[in-house]
Amino acid sequence: MIGRVVAVSGSQVVATIEEQPAAAVRVEKGQLVKIPLPETTAFAIVSALSIPVPDTPLRLIELALVGECRRASDGRRFHRGLSAYPALGDRVLAVEPEDLAAIHGGDGRTGIPLGTLHRGSGRILRVDPDRLLGRHFAILGATGSGKSCAVASILHALVEQATQAHVLILDPHGEYATALRDHAVSLGPENLELPYWLLTGEELIEVVSGGRDVAAYRAAELLLELVTRAKRMYREARGEGQVTADTPVPYRLSDLERLIDEVLGRLDRTEGVAPYRWLKNRLEALARDPRFAFLFGGIAVRDNMTRILATLFRIPPAGRPITVVDLSGIPSEVVEVVVSVLLRLAFDLAYWSQGRISVFILCEEAHRFAPSDKSRGFAPTRLAMTRIAKEGRKYGVTLGLVSQRPSELEPSVLSQCGTILAFRVTSPHDQELVHALLRDDANGLLDFLPSLGDGEAIVLGQAVPFPVRVQFPELPLEQRPRRAISAFTRAGADEEDPAVMLEGLVRAWRRR
Repeated sequence: MIGRVVAVSGSQVVATIEEQPAAAVRVEKGQLVKIPLPETTAFAIVSALSIPVPDTPLRLIELALVGECRRASDGRRFHRGLSAYPALGDRVLAVEPEDLAAIHGGDGRTGIPLGTLHRGSGRILRVDPDRLLGRHFAILGATGSGKSCAVASILHALVEQATQAHVLILDPHGEYATALRDHAVSLGPENLELPYWLLTGEELIEVVSGGRDVAAYRAAELLLELVTRAKRMYREARGEGQVTADTPVPYRLSDLERLIDEVLGRLDRTEGVAPYRWLKNRLEALARDPRFAFLFGGIAVRDNMTRILATLFRIPPAGRPITVVDLSGIPSEVVEVVVSVLLRLAFDLAYWSQGRISVFILCEEAHRFAPSDKSRGFAPTRLAMTRIAKEGRKYGVTLGLVSQRPSELEPSVLSQCGTILAFRVTSPHDQELVHALLRDDANGLLDFLPSLGDGEAIVLGQAVPFPVRVQFPELPLEQRPRRAISAFTRAGADEEDPAVMLEGLVRAWRRR
C-alpha cells in the first residue's frame, strides 16, 4: 500500500503517503497506481508530490484518474473514464504485472512493439497498428532525441506484420535506405522517374520559373494554355478525349516548343516576344540539365503511368513494401514540387481505388513541406498534405509526420494526428505548443519533455489506453538510419590521398 485518499475533485485525487519501511515502493511523478473500489479498480497517474507542512511526516500525492478495470463484468479489460469514483479513506496501491497486462494488452505478444514501459518492470508496450495508423500520428522532438531510430524501429515492426503494405518514405537527408534495405526499394535522382507530364499546371510553372523573380513566374504562366493544347495534340492523334492542363496524360516537349514558335511568329513587339523566348530557352535548358533527368529525361514519350505508380507505391510489394524516396540529391528548387506530386499521386491512387489500395506516407522534416507560415514553402505541397490529413483516412491514406520544430508545422495538419510520440523538446516555444495541443490528456507527463533521455518518449492518443512514458529499443547498427553528422575528430583518418579524392569529387560534382 502507498497511501489513502483524503480528497476527491472530479478526475483529481489527493492521497497521503503512509509511513513505510525502507523497502516500500518508491513513489515518483508519472508513476501509475491503482485504487481498488467495490466493483472496479481505478487507475491513476501521479501528477505531483508535496510536503505541505515542513518538518512533519505529512506527505501528499496528487493523482490524475485515467480509467478503470471492471473486474466482474468483462474480465479486467481496461476502459477510459470511470463508472465509480474513489471515496475518502480508499487505499492507493502500487500496480502489479497483471494490472499492466490488463491495461496494455493481455499477453503482451500482439501488436507492434514500441518500447519498454517506464517503471513497467521491463514490459514491452505494444500497439495495434490499425489504431496507430488509423488516424495519422506525429513524432516530435529535438534533433538527436532519437526520432529517426524510433521511426526505423516502428517500420521494421510494421512490415514484419503487414507484408502487403504500401509505405512511402519522404527522406530529405537520405537516412533510411540502408536502415531498411531488407524491406525497401530506394529511389533517388538516378533512378526516380517522375515525368513532366504528371505535373499539374501550377507545379510545372514552379519548376520552369525555378523560384526566380516575378517576371520569370509570369512568363512560366504562359505555359498553361500551351500545355493544354500540346496534350490535346497527343490525345487527338490517338482518338482520345479532351484534357485540361492538370490532366495526367503525356505530351511532347517538341509539340510545346512548336506551339511557342507559332506564337513567336505572330508577335511583332519586342516586349511581347521576350517572355516566350525566355520560356523556350528555359525549357531547352531543363531538358539538357542532368539534375532534372528524372523529370525531363528520355526522348520518347510513353504513357507509362501504370508502371510509375507500381514502382512508387510497391504494387505488388514483392517482399519490399517500402519505397524510400531520397530527396537529398534532388535540386533544392524543385524538392517541394516533387513532394507535392508524390502526395497528390498517393491521395488520388487511394481515392480512385476506393480504399482497395492503402498507402502509409512517412514524412521527415514535415514542417518544411507544410509550414505554419503561409508565406513560406510551395502552397500546393502544403495543401496536398492538409488534404491527406483531413480526408485521407476515408480512402486509406495515412500520414506519419516527423518534426523537430512542431511550432513551425501547419496546425491544421498536426491537429489531425490521433497519436503523438513526444521525444525530448527543449525549445520553450515548441514546449508551449505541445502542451497546448495535448494538455487535456497528458496528466502531467508533458512536464518531463525537457529532461527525457535519448530514445525516450511520451506516447499519448488513440494508440494507447492513456499517456505513457516509453524507452524505445537501441537498434543494431545496421538497422539505424544513417547519421547526418559524422565523427569530426575521426573524419578523413582512413581516406585515400586527399588530392586524388578531391579530383574525383569535382568530376562527380560536374556530372551531376
